[in-house]
Amino acid sequence: MIEEVLKESLKLQEEAVKAIETHRFEEFKIVHAEKFVEAVREMKVKDGQNENALNLYRMSLINHYEILKSLTESVSPMESAFLEWMQTPVVMEILYSLDSSFREAAERVAKVIEESDDIISLEAMRIANGFYGVTSAKDFAAIPGSTLSVLAKIVERADVERDYAKAFLSAKSWGLNTSYIFGNEFLKVFKETKSFEKAVEAEKKAMKRMLLEPVKLQREIMLSYGFKSFDPADYMRIYREKMENVVNDSLDEVHVANIVMLPTHVGDVGHHIGWQYYYICRDEMCMELLRVHLAFLKRNLRRAFEEGLMKSVFDVSYFATGLSALLIYKLLFDEGFTAEMLTRLFTERFYNYVMLNQFDRNVVNELHVNDLLDFAFRGQRLAEKGWKIGKLEVDFSDYENSFLQRGEYYAYPFCAITTKFATLMRFADMPCLLAPEPISIATLVNAVALSPEKPFAPVSLCKNCATAHVQPAKCMHCLSKNLKI
Repeated sequence: MIEEVLKESLKLQEEAVKAIETHRFEEFKIVHAEKFVEAVREMKVKDGQNENALNLYRMSLINHYEILKSLTESVSPMESAFLEWMQTPVVMEILYSLDSSFREAAERVAKVIEESDDIISLEAMRIANGFYGVTSAKDFAAIPGSTLSVLAKIVERADVERDYAKAFLSAKSWGLNTSYIFGNEFLKVFKETKSFEKAVEAEKKAMKRMLLEPVKLQREIMLSYGFKSFDPADYMRIYREKMENVVNDSLDEVHVANIVMLPTHVGDVGHHIGWQYYYICRDEMCMELLRVHLAFLKRNLRRAFEEGLMKSVFDVSYFATGLSALLIYKLLFDEGFTAEMLTRLFTERFYNYVMLNQFDRNVVNELHVNDLLDFAFRGQRLAEKGWKIGKLEVDFSDYENSFLQRGEYYAYPFCAITTKFATLMRFADMPCLLAPEPISIATLVNAVALSPEKPFAPVSLCKNCATAHVQPAKCMHCLSKNLKI
């Protein structure tokens, strides 16, 4: 089974990279993701796995692709941001219709939101003033400053069944229940009215709508940003028609926290395979980094498997993310940078930016940068242990023999001291494929299908955040390893 999951996950990563390399000098079209979708369609139910759990992801991605094709030929670069936020809202409303108790639990949480001025006002004020520094406002863990952290504090106060509580948090951790992010509404309304009370009320209203009318809220958010390639209501209506039976079939066998999380991982269609990576990779050095990263993963993941180092399905993701962290750090290390330097740079930039744009910024801005910093720090820790992951001696030959070493094509030959750093920074706002998300998602889906009755999210673990290495007091405000749900 581990070998099959390894093959599937590498196939997804490879198809994403191939699509980008093939179409990077074209205008993005939805059909460019066809081969990636075919790879998902070919994912097999393995011994001991639950087909309904696997189908929550597989059918969601296939339906997502087919619906997009029926509604539009493409989307604009700005609109691509919303393509993976339309699934969880629909699944939530399907579940409300199938289980009235789940809907009642949501109403009880909404009532607690209304009564939680202490939490919301404090956290909104901290967000407005940049109290937490660089963080992920949308994170799978309840780190300081994240929407999940605020929601977890509120759900903890609500008198709801534990499984439902986990589902509400799962839907806003690994799941993407609307594009609502805590703090944005507060910033916008405070700027307009200069009223703290009105801003807090607006934030509470938005958070309640995320739970009680997610489909309507998501459409309004998308239209507020000028979304016009298609009507989001049409997409979500068709998606519901196609997914209702898939969700219904899974209800008795898959934990509700997994049901709200699995269908949302459709980002390769229009997001990873899409405008941003096309434009980034029109630079040959950037395309080479994706090629090298893929070859590097293939070589070293195969060796880890053949050497018997992979003991479970989760180890596919463990080694893939560890290898990626090492490669990211290698690019920094070779040009004299450290993970601390990078973290300090982005931390200083953050506080200056807050002073420039205190009420004009989107609190999700630092999401991807924070991910990159965490990967760089993990890579540095592994490098300090001998450039190894456990017992795996990592082979860097694909990197060492690549065009990434030819800085003379980008700078005066003897002054090419930051070409690799510059290449990595092109991915700082968009590190998804370096993460590598297709492999992580394939691993997650296969692992959940093995134990569908156990909630995968919300997770309770310490992320060893990069930013906590330069701001250690941040850990005082962290819930990520002490979730009480």
